[in-house]
Amino acid sequence: MNTPFEAFNNQHDKLTGLDMMGDNIRSKIKYCGTDVVFYPLCKIIRSQNAEIDDYTRILDFSFIDAGKSLKIGKHCMITWHTLIEGGANTKIGDRVFVGPGTKILTSTYEIHGLYSAEFIPKETHRINYGDIKIEDDAYIGANCTIMPGVTIGEGAVVGANCLVNKNLEPWGIYVGTPCKKIGMREKPADEIKQILMNEVDWTQHFK
Repeated sequence: MNTPFEAFNNQHDKLTGLDMMGDNIRSKIKYCGTDVVFYPLCKIIRSQNAEIDDYTRILDFSFIDAGKSLKIGKHCMITWHTLIEGGANTKIGDRVFVGPGTKILTSTYEIHGLYSAEFIPKETHRINYGDIKIEDDAYIGANCTIMPGVTIGEGAVVGANCLVNKNLEPWGIYVGTPCKKIGMREKPADEIKQILMNEVDWTQHFK
């Protein structure tokens, strides 16, 4: 008699959507860099619009809609239960950490004078889109929500449970809902930056 795990494996060929999950994503995306790791239970839809650069990790239970375009730089960590959704453009720079449960939203419903539902006559609802940009070295804590049209500046820190509904300054530290700046993050010293630049290939494979 098969164990539940063996029975699950035996049914793999009958399950739909596996081509968009785990390492199956690798052959589907527009560009995949060196040693990118897709954990088995992550999923990307519209993967043909995604470009992911060297050494980035996308962990289990992440759900990503590549929308019009998705670009993720080198050495990024997209952690458990991250959601990237909507139909616009998302660009994430190098060395960005996205904490567990964070939601990066590139679309919202128009709520005034229209219905907030889909699959109804097109004249009765509208979706508003806004591109999101997260610049190099930003740190996004757990359970944050990033709203459409936002740019998070280089090196900015977003504390856990933040609502980000405006642009954030480079190297600022932000907390709260909606988030507010409470200080500045110390940049890595020049000698630390030089080690990083010398020992890792930061050649840009896409813009």
